[in-house]
Amino acid sequence: MARKVLAAVEDLLFRSKISETADKLGVEAKFPRSPAKLLDALRESPPDMLILDLNSSRFEPLELLQSVKSDDKAKSVPVVGFLSHVQADLALAARESGCDRVMARSAFVRDLPRIIAGENGVGS
Repeated sequence: MARKVLAAVEDLLFRSKISETADKLGVEAKFPRSPAKLLDALRESPPDMLILDLNSSRFEPLELLQSVKSDDKAKSVPVVGFLSHVQADLALAARESGCDRVMARSAFVRDLPRIIAGENGVGS
């Protein structure tokens, strides 16, 4: 069975990078357009990983993390979040809310092929 990744990402540049990398690796990447649709997708068919833009205004990432980690069907899905490297408070809050791995945007982009392939210890 092919790997599947859900991404709560609004930024078109990051969506494009995730989609392109997933295509190259034969991984299915989906981008639900709202927190409700994302939670429905997580419950319906849990992916191998959830990628979360911790700066998203649409997805309200800290609330979304709490919803995901408190849902019996979704809580086991590994979550990788990315943010600006200077946002230490947000990184700490994300970890406390259940984000399995928090990364600076630059590291996320650099390691994206390994992340999506599940080679970085999260989502493998």
